[in-house]
Amino acid sequence: MKSRNLILFTTALLFCSCLPSLKPFYTEKDVVFDTRLVGEWQAQDKSNEPGHWKFEKADGKAYQLTIVEKNGRQGEFNARLFQLRGNYFLDIIPSDCDYATNQADLVSFAMYPGHLLVRVSQFEPELKLAFFDFDWLGDYLEKNPKALAHHAEDKRIVLTAETRDLQRFVLKHLAGGKLFQEPGALLRTNTPAAPVR
Repeated sequence: MKSRNLILFTTALLFCSCLPSLKPFYTEKDVVFDTRLVGEWQAQDKSNEPGHWKFEKADGKAYQLTIVEKNGRQGEFNARLFQLRGNYFLDIIPSDCDYATNQADLVSFAMYPGHLLVRVSQFEPELKLAFFDFDWLGDYLEKNPKALAHHAEDKRIVLTAETRDLQRFVLKHLAGGKLFQEPGALLRTNTPAAPVR
């Protein structure tokens, strides 16, 4: 089930079909860089292997994330690792989205590569990532529409709240264990990077 969550989320990322937030989940003071994240990873259950995840150091405290599915499809993302009250998260945004070649340009102009939130619950010996539970979030916001600024259309939610409000919402619902799915585990496939001095 955990690997299935990784597969479903990876597919959503690569098709750029999830647009959780127009604003980032972090402020610059929240951003950290941890060399434990740098490297190449894959799902523990190879029978349901979603492919290959590669984190590389980018400018400043940023990461370049490349995900390659086993069918060869891939996506590139800019990622920021950040902390809120001692909890680690990744804010991931597509570097670019490639749309269908026969699609009208106007459709592409209407698309926005949104910020996606991932909780990092463990770095070693496995990288454990937990993704937003979009079903729970959708149900919660339907019952509590003023809890967080958002726009819903055709059951797709786009969060429009400011960063400060996003962070408050995440921290408020973190303890309940419903905002994020069960974490999936990724195993390192290369030698860990040497610490940056």
